[in-house]
Amino acid sequence: MRMKKNGVALLLAASVVSLGFMPVTNAQVTKPLSMEQIMAHPDWMGIAPERPYFSQDGKYVYFQRKASGSEIRDLYRISVNGGTAQKLDAADVVVAESEQKFLSPDRQSTAWLRNGNLFLLKDGKRQQLTRTGETSGLLGFVGNDQLAFRNDGKIILVNLRNGEQAMLVNIKNDDDPSGKKEPYDYLSAQQTRLFDIIKKRDSDKKAAEARQRELAIQSASAPTPVYLGKGREFRSFSLSPDGQYVLVSTAAPRKDGRADKMPHYVSSDGYVKIEDVRSKVGTGADSDEQIYVIDVQAKKAHKLNLDQLAGINEDPLLALKTEAAKRLSKPAPKVGVPRAVYINFRGIRWSPIGQQVAFSLFSADNKDRWILRMNLSGENKSQWQLAHRLTDQAWVNDGSFNEFGWSPDGKALWYLSEESGYSHLYLQRDGKTLALTNGRFEVNSVQPTHDGKWLYYRANRKHPGIHEVYRVSSDGKRDEALTDMNGGMEFELAPTEDKLLLTHSTTIRQPDLFVQAANPGAKAIRLTDSTSKEFAQINWIKPEIVAVPSKHGAAPIYSRVYRDNRTQTGERKPVVMFVHGAGYLQAAHHGWSSYFREMMFHNLLVQQGYVVIDMDYRASAGYGRDWRTAIYQRMGTPELEDYEDGIDWLVDNANADRNRVGIYGGSYGGFMTFMALFKSDKFAAGAALRPVADWAHYNHGYTSNILNTPDVDPDAYARSSPIEFAAGLKRPLLICSGILDDNVFFQDSVRMVQKLIELKNPNFELAVYPIEPHGFREPESWLDEYRRIFKLMEREVKGHQ
Repeated sequence: MRMKKNGVALLLAASVVSLGFMPVTNAQVTKPLSMEQIMAHPDWMGIAPERPYFSQDGKYVYFQRKASGSEIRDLYRISVNGGTAQKLDAADVVVAESEQKFLSPDRQSTAWLRNGNLFLLKDGKRQQLTRTGETSGLLGFVGNDQLAFRNDGKIILVNLRNGEQAMLVNIKNDDDPSGKKEPYDYLSAQQTRLFDIIKKRDSDKKAAEARQRELAIQSASAPTPVYLGKGREFRSFSLSPDGQYVLVSTAAPRKDGRADKMPHYVSSDGYVKIEDVRSKVGTGADSDEQIYVIDVQAKKAHKLNLDQLAGINEDPLLALKTEAAKRLSKPAPKVGVPRAVYINFRGIRWSPIGQQVAFSLFSADNKDRWILRMNLSGENKSQWQLAHRLTDQAWVNDGSFNEFGWSPDGKALWYLSEESGYSHLYLQRDGKTLALTNGRFEVNSVQPTHDGKWLYYRANRKHPGIHEVYRVSSDGKRDEALTDMNGGMEFELAPTEDKLLLTHSTTIRQPDLFVQAANPGAKAIRLTDSTSKEFAQINWIKPEIVAVPSKHGAAPIYSRVYRDNRTQTGERKPVVMFVHGAGYLQAAHHGWSSYFREMMFHNLLVQQGYVVIDMDYRASAGYGRDWRTAIYQRMGTPELEDYEDGIDWLVDNANADRNRVGIYGGSYGGFMTFMALFKSDKFAAGAALRPVADWAHYNHGYTSNILNTPDVDPDAYARSSPIEFAAGLKRPLLICSGILDDNVFFQDSVRMVQKLIELKNPNFELAVYPIEPHGFREPESWLDEYRRIFKLMEREVKGHQ
C-alpha cells in the first residue's frame, strides 16, 4: 500500500508488477538480465565450497558445501590430485577429521573433536577415544601420550596408552574456604570458654579438615582446587604444552547497558513476540581482566601486576573526559588510574616446550595493544617482559593484523604490527627486531613451518586489490611469491608443508579450490568448479579497477567501474554510485565479492544505460592504517569527499552526466546515502538500506573504536550522525529496513522518519520488511527492495532534468 506522493509514503513489502528489459546490443553483454533472475535464490549461480582444510596426511581436502535449496551444509572430501569430490554420508561425517586439529610434539599423532567426541589419528589409524557426545574444550597434547580437555575450570588428562583419565588441575572462581576466619565476638568466645562440648566439636572439625587436606595431597586423589576469588568468570584459558602451567584471565560478569527490544510482528502463533537485543554504545561498563599464571604442580596462582605496563596509567581520552565533566558539572576524571585491559581473541601462544608464553593485551579504550612474554622456568613466575607495544591516537585494529607466535626453539617471537602504517611481519630475537616484510601493502594469515625456516603469508603486494601467497625466510634474506593468480585468495599450508590449499576467485567467478606445490612458479591444480552453466553462459561485465585521484589530500581511491561500449558514446549517461557496507571492508578488489547481487544489479544498470561505480572510500580495508583511521571522530566526512571526487572522475573519464547521479548502499552504505543526500547537492536521489541514522544507537565494540563514547565525545557523534543533518534533504530518498534487524535496529529508520515528518519534508519513502534481519534472507524481499531502487533511479536519476 502506498500513500500519496507528497506525504509520508509507507511502502509495505508487497508484490509489484514485474520489470522486463529489452535486449541491449553491445559488444560486452549480449543476454538481457531480469530483476527476477538476479535476485532469485543464489543457488542458481552455483554453490561454492566453504571452510576447506587439508587432511593430516596432506592427501585429501575436506570442505563444506550448502545443499541445494537448503541451509544444511554437507561435508565433502576430494583428493589433492583432483577428481570427483565425495559427499560423505552420516556415518563418515561423524568420524571425519575436523578443521581444528591438534598435533603432538613429535608430529606423529593428531587429535580432534567431532560432534562432542574425541578422536586420535596415529600411524594412519583412527581411534575414537570418547563416545559421549559431550567432550568439549580440547586444549591439546601434553607430551606425546596425553591429551588435555577443559570442563569449566577443571583440566582433565587422557592417557593415550591406557585410556586413564585424571584431573590435572581444578581452578575455581571462588574464595579459598581454608582462608576463612570465624568472626570474633564476645558471645561466641564465651560459648567456647564456658562449654566443653562446643570446644570439643570445634576441635573435631579442625581435625577432620586437616585429615581431608592430608588425603587430598595424595597422588591417588583429585588435586586440591586453586582459588582465584569469588564473583568473576573465565575469559581466556590456556594450558602449556608440558602441562606445568595454565594462563587464565578472569573478569567480573559483563555489565552491558540496558537491552533494547525488537518486536516480531509476523510470528508463528499470531501474537507479537518481543526479543531482547544488544545494548547501545557507551551504556555498559568496561570489563577489566585479571591475569593469572597457575603453577599446576604447586597448586598456586600468581596474579600478574600490570601497573608498570607502558602507558597503562595514561588516559588518551583525558582531555575529552575533562571537558565532558565540566559540561555535565561532574567531578574531574581521576589521573593515573590503570586502564582496563583484555586478552585479545588471538590470545595466548606457548613456546614449543612450554616454558615461555606470549599473550596480547588490548586496552578497553581501543588505543593500545601490548604483546607480553614470560619465562616460566625462573623463580618469579609472575614477571613479564614487554615484547611490543602498538599505540594509536585513533584506534588499534583489534580484529586484524594481531597474529603472533614462537620460533621452534622458543628463542624468537614473530608478530604482525601496523607500526609502519601497514601490517607487516616482524621477528624479535636476542633483544633485536627484524622487519621481515615492508612496503605499502598488508600482510596477514601468517603460517610458519615447523622447522622455523619459513613463514608463509598472504599479501596484496602487487596491487591493493590482488592477494597472493608469499613466503619469507626467518632471517629475512629470501622473500618469494608462490602464487600468481591475480584475484581473491585465501590459503592454508598443508600439515606436510609441501602443498598449499588455495581458495581463489575473480570478480565474476565465485571461489573455488586449488592445490599447488609450495614452491615459486608451481602450477595450481583445480579441485572444484562451482559456477553453474546458467551463470557462466552470461557474458558478465568484468568491472574495471581504477584509481580515482583525490582532491582532498588522500591517496588514490580504488574503485570498481561498470560500463560498456554503449555507455561511453553519445550523450552523457546517468550514474549510480554504490556504497559498500561495514565501513572497514574492501570492495574494489579483483576477487569475488560478498555483494554478488549488487554485481549483477550493476550489470543490469549498465544494460539500461547507466555507468556504475563502487568505491573503496576512506575507512575501507586493504590500504593501511591512515586510510582506515581517516574517519576517526568524523564518520561520513572523508567518505563523502571521496564520492564527490568519484563524480568528477566519471565526468572526466566515463561519459557521465554530473547532474544525474544516484547513490545507494546498505548498513554503512545506508548511513553514507543519508550523509550524501543531507550534506551534498551533487546527488539526484538515494536509497538507504538498513541504514544507521544515529551512531549513539549502534553497538559498542564497533562504534567506540571510531567515535569513542557519546558521553565522552558528543561532538564526534553530532558531526557523524545523519539525523543531525536531516534538514538538508532536498532530493528523493528511499529508506528500506527490516523490522527484525538486530544489527542496525529498525528504530534507526523509525527515528529518521519521525525527524523528517517534523521537518515537514515530503521527499522520502519508507519500505518495511516485517520478517527480515540485517541481511535479507528471502528472495522475494531482495526482489522487492531492488525493484524499488531501480524505479527510484529510473524516475529521479535517469529522468532528472
